[in-house]
Amino acid sequence: MTAPQPRRSPVPRFQDPWHWLRTRWIRLWVLSIVGLFLVPTLLLAVAQRRYLAAEEEAWETTLDPSRPDPGLPAIESFDTAQARRVTIGFYMESMEHISLHDGGWRTILDVWCTWDHDPSDPDFDPFDHLVPINGRIEDSMLLRERHADGLHYVHRRMDIEFNRTFRVVNFPFDRHLLLASFENSRHPRDELVFLPDEASSAVSRRATTVGYGIERFHAVENPHSYQTSRGWPGIPADRRGTWSQPRFAIEIVRQGWGQFLLMFQALFVAVAVALLSCFIKPIHVDPRFGLGVGALFAAVANGYLVGAQMPENGEFSLADLINLLGIGTIFITLAQSTISLWIYETRDDPGLSRHFDRVSFWTVLACFAVCLATLLAGAVTRV
Repeated sequence: MTAPQPRRSPVPRFQDPWHWLRTRWIRLWVLSIVGLFLVPTLLLAVAQRRYLAAEEEAWETTLDPSRPDPGLPAIESFDTAQARRVTIGFYMESMEHISLHDGGWRTILDVWCTWDHDPSDPDFDPFDHLVPINGRIEDSMLLRERHADGLHYVHRRMDIEFNRTFRVVNFPFDRHLLLASFENSRHPRDELVFLPDEASSAVSRRATTVGYGIERFHAVENPHSYQTSRGWPGIPADRRGTWSQPRFAIEIVRQGWGQFLLMFQALFVAVAVALLSCFIKPIHVDPRFGLGVGALFAAVANGYLVGAQMPENGEFSLADLINLLGIGTIFITLAQSTISLWIYETRDDPGLSRHFDRVSFWTVLACFAVCLATLLAGAVTRV
């Protein structure tokens, strides 16, 4: 019978110089990764919510006749008691296209006006000198008109190209307020006031465009003051003219998750490939680092493809944040592989290297998923 071997006493911690690596060092690594991911994400999510709230307030201001347009001084008041009243209505027949990159949108819009006959100006027609704001009329066709019983009615169909600077902070879950605004350049607001035909103004079900749906629409009239008299004789140079602007506002929203998945499927695959390197021995340098480097190039290429769809206005969009999150995740996996190789080969501790790989894989994966979910939640929820 073999005599029992004497029990080997554990090595005291002070005699194991790498004990801190197995405990405190890995904990510090995990906390550093969590902080590196979550702190910027939370700050960006808060900034995103503030932007959405400010955007919503700007839209409400734009559609409020009692308030000046965002960023403009107070409206110059005029006595409009003697001004002619013209009822104007809109029907959007179709929305030809919306281009975020080029900054414009095109629509086929039915516009009708109704006004009382004025013997002092029998030839008055509100469509004379009616101009779109930040746009141009490509074609205008008279559809119907009626002049009887002291009432005039004219209905025209217009093909209009509007220019607009699109904000893309929330792209690809963006919402936009499209304004079809007009004014009669010949008659200021003390001579002519438009009254929106809210009951009859509408949008056709055919008025759709790729990727967007119409959520709501409004027909309003806003006074708009300019910062110049345009040198009109007999008027002081510092007097600001005010015109009546009828506006047909259409709020469009990005529909579904299809665009999002198409844009970022390559990025998500690249992140997954980079994380797979944690299951390869670090001494197998070619596959271990080759996966990460290849994934990094794929993520950068995906960023260029996504950026080609957005205007060059210098704004940092949600899509840019997601691309940056993916690129940063891949870079961290490369840094982790370097540390794991140092532990495995230089310090000759394969066990610690494998443990470090497992902990890093789940930490980085969880942080990436949480950060992505936080950014998306801030984008898709309404303020």
